[in-house]
Amino acid sequence: MRRLSEGSAFDIDSLDEDFLWNAYMIDPLIKFRSRLSQHEKVTLDDSRMLTSAIRGFVLTVTITAASSPLKGLKSNYPSSLTVLSRLSCRRAGTRFNSRGIDDDGYVANFVESETVLWHPSGICFSYVQVRGSVPIFWEQATGLLPNQQKIQITRSPEATQSAFDKHFEQLEFTYGTVHILNLLSATKPAEIELTTRYQHHIHRSPLNQIIGSGGTSENRLIQSQFDFHAETKGPGGYEAASMVRRLIQDRADSFAYLLYYAADRLGTSGSLPAKSSQWESGVILQQEGVFRTNCLDCLDRTNLIQTIISQMAIELFLSHRNERATADFWMRHSSLWADNGDALSKIYAGTGALKSSFTRHGKMSLAGAIADARKSATRMYINNFADKGRQNTIDTLLVSNLRFGFPAAELICGRGV
Repeated sequence: MRRLSEGSAFDIDSLDEDFLWNAYMIDPLIKFRSRLSQHEKVTLDDSRMLTSAIRGFVLTVTITAASSPLKGLKSNYPSSLTVLSRLSCRRAGTRFNSRGIDDDGYVANFVESETVLWHPSGICFSYVQVRGSVPIFWEQATGLLPNQQKIQITRSPEATQSAFDKHFEQLEFTYGTVHILNLLSATKPAEIELTTRYQHHIHRSPLNQIIGSGGTSENRLIQSQFDFHAETKGPGGYEAASMVRRLIQDRADSFAYLLYYAADRLGTSGSLPAKSSQWESGVILQQEGVFRTNCLDCLDRTNLIQTIISQMAIELFLSHRNERATADFWMRHSSLWADNGDALSKIYAGTGALKSSFTRHGKMSLAGAIADARKSATRMYINNFADKGRQNTIDTLLVSNLRFGFPAAELICGRGV
């Protein structure tokens, strides 16, 4: 991906402010640092006074040598599997207070998720995908009845296209070709309206045009519709969600994945060399595009489908090596993604994700169904009675209300929110 070509060394000057939740807090220190000499900058950085804060989820699990899918790489050391999700601090907020897109092209609940598989031989696999609210101007009111909250599109197509194009141009610049995977219902009127407008803007996007690239033609914005509820309401239940594979398999194969090699020159890859100069490293393969998945909240349906996409990417990597993962490995993978879904859902909606029982265990039990009902009721309470205070806290942290003219000092003191 393009962002990897810029170098892998940590550099405080190149922090991505789209995911930097304490950008306003450390801004005076950043400005102070810019006036220092190079030696003084290094001293300040080594002091760890400058701390970058992200919000989202990260968890690493250990894969024993016996359960490692990379059997061809002989090692007695364990591997590791990581899922890392970064929630954007742009258009940040809670479920019913932050929907859709803004004029700068930022969308609500935008999350970049990365699956990383590291083997002690020095091989590192990585795969990135994103999620985010339907990128048009829309709102949804809270309500005491589930699935009865009214959706309202607040701007005309003409007033929306510019922001829509900004959003996808930024995604294309960062990740390459973008494949939209829309999970909205094809039977619920409100979701149909969102999908219709979504498609309207996709068709008018400059990225949706066939362009010449080295003598070949390429479309940089692709879309697929997968009505999650319709596909999973049959006897197969959520297992039918795997049918999404047939929609995206070809594109997943063409996107590939990031494959990185790093080992020390002494040949003892299972241990870290004392000096960085002893490392030999390099990118073997680059990921060439990204799946952008959405449902209505970009939580429950989205997380289940992203789990499947992550599995497809790992399967592709292993197939290139003529290897297969064990059942124990896939159980750990599913558990990681279930934890990821719960963490992101708690941030946006106040509870863990629905359908996490299926994501975690591969089947929906009675206990899982009861847990989902309890979560739905809890969400209803939180969204109606607690989210306003949570939203004010987020706005204060990010100084979002400065755009309304409130001085920063008043915000920090709790006034003007």
